[in-house]
Amino acid sequence: MIPGEHRLPRVVLDELAAGRGGADGVAWLRAAQHSKSMLLVRAIIALLRERGHPDRAAIEAAYRLLAGLRPEQRATALGHPPVAAWAFGTAALLDGDGTAQAYPGLLAAVAATAAVRAGLEADLDVPLAVGAAGRLDLPGLGTATLPDTATHARVRVSRGHAWAYGAGERVEIGAGSTDRRWRPVPRLDLAHHGLRLSLLLDTRSWQHVPGIGTGHRISGGLTDAWRSRLDEAWRLLVEHHRPVAEELSGTLRALVPVPSPGAGSRSGTFHHAFGAVAMSLPPDAPSAAVVLAHEIQHAKLAALNDMFALLEPGPPELFYTPWRTDPRPLEGLLHGVYAHLGVAGFWRRQARVTVDGAARYRAEVEFARWSRAADDTVRVLAAQRRLTPVGRHLVDGMAAVLADWAAESVSPPAAQRAHRLLADHRERWGRRRAPTG
Repeated sequence: MIPGEHRLPRVVLDELAAGRGGADGVAWLRAAQHSKSMLLVRAIIALLRERGHPDRAAIEAAYRLLAGLRPEQRATALGHPPVAAWAFGTAALLDGDGTAQAYPGLLAAVAATAAVRAGLEADLDVPLAVGAAGRLDLPGLGTATLPDTATHARVRVSRGHAWAYGAGERVEIGAGSTDRRWRPVPRLDLAHHGLRLSLLLDTRSWQHVPGIGTGHRISGGLTDAWRSRLDEAWRLLVEHHRPVAEELSGTLRALVPVPSPGAGSRSGTFHHAFGAVAMSLPPDAPSAAVVLAHEIQHAKLAALNDMFALLEPGPPELFYTPWRTDPRPLEGLLHGVYAHLGVAGFWRRQARVTVDGAARYRAEVEFARWSRAADDTVRVLAAQRRLTPVGRHLVDGMAAVLADWAAESVSPPAAQRAHRLLADHRERWGRRRAPTG
């Protein structure tokens, strides 16, 4: 598994700097992310050899199987978002003092998953995670429940069938299994006007990701409300925000449902898990659609930042942002404005296609609010000396788009409401930080 060299064409960088990118842009980013995952897996293997890890033989056998796959099969296996995040976190643990906390055996489970999917003849030893109690998680495929005394599983694939063995028991696994001890990963498939979005709800695999598995709450599976909300959002995106929908179709592979907060909604992406989005159930289809439009921006920028440094190192500084109640470092400022460029663009398009009075007013308010907020923040970014040449190009691209949008008018009531919301936020932020006593 030798990663190739990656160069980003200037035209693609220009599109990304303007907050776009399209299907071609995310394909370039995805290819670079795959190389990153291969490098991390190679690092894991080297570190296991250096430390004489007890599971080294099983993991090296898995590595050889993955190396022998067709490129597209390997990309699917290593590109599963929790696997990519696991690779980054595990390499970091093994390279430091966290060997005891690492679970490198997941690579064997990844190889087993690939073998089952491809129908390859295979016989793999898969070390189970400490405390797994017999649970064998095959990322992106499913979970087999073996006796709780099992510390290793044997996954065998032969003649199109697959089984997991452990502690004297056998469980049939894979698409054709009817064994009650096998639970396939739920999948949500959305399609509209020829454009598809397929999301895995692989809640089990995230538990093996360092820093995520124990630090994030994951809610239950897909309910009818989730399916209906996301289906409506996908139709809205495909019909009226097609370029964004194409980016999402080419990027997103995993959904992580999280509990709803007391008010509003919660969403996020993981820097080293390209293609995953975490979100609580949004209240309506436009809210779900704008969350996806927001989070795809974070995903693109994180992947771009893996290819190019956007900021030079410097002293810690904190800045005001119109979308947070806490001050943010310069990296957070850059991410926030790029994401809200996507939010403003969503509401700009939505205002143009909305006829209903209340819905159009909402779209105009949101466009005016977030385009102004992004413009104010881009001006702060433009004054920073820590921007690299690529970072400067990104900021200049965003500034040009926002300058064009500033010339567009919205109704006076919507403009006044947006102005008031921005002013109220700034006033509350100032009051929280005013000296007391």
